[in-house]
Amino acid sequence: MSGKRTEQHQCYMDLAPLFLYFVVVIMRQAKCHALCSSETVTEVKDLMSQIAKKELYDCRLYTPTPTDYEQNCSRSMLTCFEKEATVLIRESKELSFKLIKMLNQLAKQLQDKRLTCPACEVYKEEQANKFLDALLKTLQKMNANDCPFSQSRT
Repeated sequence: MSGKRTEQHQCYMDLAPLFLYFVVVIMRQAKCHALCSSETVTEVKDLMSQIAKKELYDCRLYTPTPTDYEQNCSRSMLTCFEKEATVLIRESKELSFKLIKMLNQLAKQLQDKRLTCPACEVYKEEQANKFLDALLKTLQKMNANDCPFSQSRT
């Protein structure tokens, strides 16, 4: 009986490295998928096409740039995009709250590396189409920087 128990124990010990390997692979994919969401890029593109059909000439939004992302204030910059996108969606009467939720999730996963980052109101006010273009470019830059091995870089 003790021989059988030893064989079982040895089997578990042989499978442990394989199990740990799978855990690492899954965690790595989950991390990448979270920060490298091509779905968020698609949502922004959809909103851009919807907004283009509407006349929102007087709608001006605080607009961070992809350079602000590079300056180590990624979380506060993405939070600003989220707040301003909420304003845009409400003013345009579009139902794109999925984008807001996605931006919120992305922002929660990022960290500002600087102690003081600019408030949203410091960024230049731009028209809706320029705001969405800056958001799209920033998300594409995030995908390119944080997931270099991702297949789709939209």
